[in-house]
Amino acid sequence: MTPRNTFSRPGLLGLALGALGTLLGSSQAHAFNHAGNARLLASDEAAVIKKPVLGLQRSAVPLAWGFALDTSVLADAALAPNLGLRWGLEAGPHRFVIGARYTKFLGSQLISDFVSTQQESVKNLEINFEGPSAYALYGLQLGRVLVQAEVRHWRYQTATTTATGALVVNFAGNWSVVGEFGVRLQEGYPLRGAAGIRYAGENFGFSLGAAYVDVNEPLVPLNEGRFPILPAFDLSWTFQ
Repeated sequence: MTPRNTFSRPGLLGLALGALGTLLGSSQAHAFNHAGNARLLASDEAAVIKKPVLGLQRSAVPLAWGFALDTSVLADAALAPNLGLRWGLEAGPHRFVIGARYTKFLGSQLISDFVSTQQESVKNLEINFEGPSAYALYGLQLGRVLVQAEVRHWRYQTATTTATGALVVNFAGNWSVVGEFGVRLQEGYPLRGAAGIRYAGENFGFSLGAAYVDVNEPLVPLNEGRFPILPAFDLSWTFQ
């Protein structure tokens, strides 16, 4: 009897599972090796801030035991000085972050005067972007993939709560694609989201994308006060 050799050929399902295993099982996930500026696009990254960072969206100084002091330079430049305290923990693939911040808005009269010159019917406009905010995040790192959820609440002129999920895929070197989707829990502002690309090097960090915000403010004298999409942009430098 002549022995018969059999050879198994992988099907499409096997190839797909193999590719997924390679992606999720990679021991190197460059975009997550360090916290960078701990920002994605319109939401935070579930990451511990381990080194001092100077960035547009966030500048921070780590303290001890996972704590860090932070501020948003963009908000500071927009006459809204702010200071926050943040705590983060990495436990294996799990990431936990909680933080709080207080913002003091100094540009109310300036904006009121500008709107009054553009809209003659408006004599005085009360704008208040100051108050406390707090947030919490949970993230799960699966090789080159980071899945996370964020809940954020702030009390400025009105109280607002958002819930956002994010997916980050490190596809090459320090480059990642980012997708975010969430809701504002207040009636009338149901959906929000963002998509873009992110680079997280050992020092230099960069992100660029677009965020769906659906801002509708009739008093703004541009585009009839309607801004469905705004750019999401950030630059940062982490001091090693």
